Amino acid sequence: MKCPHCGSSRIKKAGKLKRKYQVRQGYRCKDCRRFFVERDGFEGRHYPGEIIALVLHLFVEGLSLSKIREIVWQHHGYRPADSTILDWVRSYSKLLKRFERKRMPKPRVKGRIHLDEVELKVGKKRATM
Repeated sequence: MKCPHCGSSRIKKAGKLKRKYQVRQGYRCKDCRRFFVERDGFEGRHYPGEIIALVLHLFVEGLSLSKIREIVWQHHGYRPADSTILDWVRSYSKLLKRFERKRMPKPRVKGRIHLDEVELKVGKKRATM
């Protein structure tokens, strides 16, 4: 592990950082003498990273916010608010987009395609293609 401020590898353990739902090991750099915790991509979040990742996964699977909240409450003992879940989705939307692309690759079509009539309804207008 290296200091995120100066890049030095001379670090020592320096107490614990206590958040609302988790406790993380703190470190102090021997060169610049600054305090830091190991970075995991969930800096500044009160909930553990595993819970945030689970919530994002359930959201991508298509579950409603209330269903996500109930699953996390029943299985893990945390009850995040709907606004918190939406904040996580907005914050990590680029990661979610990358995850969706890996999960659902673009369809490849070979040969001929036969299309039948399709009727689209936009508002009150109907269009036949």
